[in-house]
Amino acid sequence: MKIVPIWNRDGSCAEESENKTFCMAPWSHTYISPQAERRMCCASREEHSFQKQYIDATNDTKYGEIKESKTLADDFNPVSLEEHWNSPYMKDIRKKLMAGETISQCDVCNDDILSISSYRKWFTGVLFRDKIQEAFDNTDDDGHTTMPVISFDYRYSNLCNFKCRMCGEQLSSSWEAEKKKNNMWSIEQQPFMQKDVKKKMTSFQTEVVEPEFRDAISKGIVEEIYWVGGEPLMYDIHWWALEEMVENGSAKNCHLRYNSNLSRTTFKGKELFDYLPQFKDWLMCASIDGTGDIVEFIRKGIVWDEWLANFKKGLAAPGGKDKMLFDLTITGPGMFSIKDLFDLSLELDVRIETKIMFAFHPDIIFSPFAWPKHILVRYIDELLEYMEPLATHRQFTLINTLKEMRNRPSFEEEYPDKFAQGKKNGKGFQDRLDSIRDEKITIADIYKADDELYEWWMNDERASNET
Repeated sequence: MKIVPIWNRDGSCAEESENKTFCMAPWSHTYISPQAERRMCCASREEHSFQKQYIDATNDTKYGEIKESKTLADDFNPVSLEEHWNSPYMKDIRKKLMAGETISQCDVCNDDILSISSYRKWFTGVLFRDKIQEAFDNTDDDGHTTMPVISFDYRYSNLCNFKCRMCGEQLSSSWEAEKKKNNMWSIEQQPFMQKDVKKKMTSFQTEVVEPEFRDAISKGIVEEIYWVGGEPLMYDIHWWALEEMVENGSAKNCHLRYNSNLSRTTFKGKELFDYLPQFKDWLMCASIDGTGDIVEFIRKGIVWDEWLANFKKGLAAPGGKDKMLFDLTITGPGMFSIKDLFDLSLELDVRIETKIMFAFHPDIIFSPFAWPKHILVRYIDELLEYMEPLATHRQFTLINTLKEMRNRPSFEEEYPDKFAQGKKNGKGFQDRLDSIRDEKITIADIYKADDELYEWWMNDERASNET
């Protein structure tokens, strides 16, 4: 049974709608990871075909553990967009969503795991709200659709000049190089890092993925592009696409979204903010997790003053005040910069879009949920007491995300039997990074700002030394 959902103009599903699970992504959007994993979108939790993504993370292997080597190039069998789009898998997803079924692939949106501003709300309630009826009219009962892909999130490689602590080798070539240099990887966990696999993967991206995208751009049918990486402003094809779309006139029909570390805005004499005003609309989600020394610790490679100067350059572009935003990922160390980022957003009058560091096991000690629950709640309450009286609509998601965090279980509550070992593993990994990288500060230095938190962070080391 096909149940057409009703969506409000604010991006929410109407209360009277029978279908609250429908999403336009499987009718409009396609995603491919730097490891050539095709999925409905970057937030969908699907069975991986070759390489787990960050959203699939499990704790099967200790950090840096090396297992017996084997060749996996023959296991890498990616598919083209044509093979994927009306595959039995995708048709089955469409059938279920049209019937209003809840599917596990969409749990990140179903449960607001990453953010209260879910991807479903973006695709279905905002971007392609006017195409919902078209999707139902142009889809057979078996889930086959004649609607073409008009929204792309293609990540052509993991090329990136940063090593952000909450990121990793799948999305950063700098992370990959560091792990290889320091023998911190295993073929089982990172098969894409093996030389022969890497060669095959690169060939697929250049011989299949890029031509697919170029063809859609040249036809002028693309209505949205999400540029993310790696670092998208380092992709040659990004700059080609901007130039081509301006020249063929399709720019005026296309919405551009970015998630960029904003370390650069120029390429071979081309300035990003000269191109963007020529498109139908654009949005720059400038990744940031703190200010000053704290963000330079979290996001290895960033220079805070340069980042802020580039952000202000975007603000000066036409409409920049509404199109430039802080894309905040809340981490444990970053909690101590939230007040500063909040004040800066008020000063610049810009929006803070907020998500929580992704973590599905207690080794991720960089997460704020690694903190003891009472400390986290106390600190959140202190932030809210300061921010709520001053906040405008531009800080809406930050305020509400912090409130929602109060109600989530801490790692100690969620993983009572695994937390102690997880904390030990996670701290060991962070200590290893500290020994490799030339850091001005450490997590311990940041946590000294709160006596109780610092005591919790250090107590394992003290107990070990006493023993």
